[in-house]
Amino acid sequence: MRQVLRWTDALLLRTASLFMAGFLTTVVLQVFFRYVLEYSLPWTEELGVYLFVWSAFMAASVLVGMNDHFSISLVAEWLGLRQQAMLNVVITLLCLSFTFIMVWQGTTWSWRMLATFSPVLQLPQGAVYAIVPLSGAYMALHLALRLMTLVGATPEPTVRGRPSC
Repeated sequence: MRQVLRWTDALLLRTASLFMAGFLTTVVLQVFFRYVLEYSLPWTEELGVYLFVWSAFMAASVLVGMNDHFSISLVAEWLGLRQQAMLNVVITLLCLSFTFIMVWQGTTWSWRMLATFSPVLQLPQGAVYAIVPLSGAYMALHLALRLMTLVGATPEPTVRGRPSC
């Protein structure tokens, strides 16, 4: 299972990188056409926003899985090893709860917005919002595996030494 997740992580990061390159390209095109050619491309702003949002959510879901995201470890450093382990479990449970909210509310909004189309590109807005439940489900999968590791159901692959979320 962990091998599949590593492969999926790599695929998501490559896709997020391509989307970020697409975002950068659309912004450069928008600036070039607007200020050099004095002609506005109407689709660049909309596409750039969608590419940026999808890229950010994809990368965030992988970073949660790698436990390589922003965290404040000040409180954890004051605690003993046993309390740190308990704190890691509590934080992982809270993060898992948040991902369930992402999946639940993101799915609700995706279905609600499926009949609405973006003004310029005419994309269904539900497809744009679909990244929220998708990334939430991927984060939940990673967090569930981390929780099993923390409570001793599976061996710990790596130790980061800080609270996870």
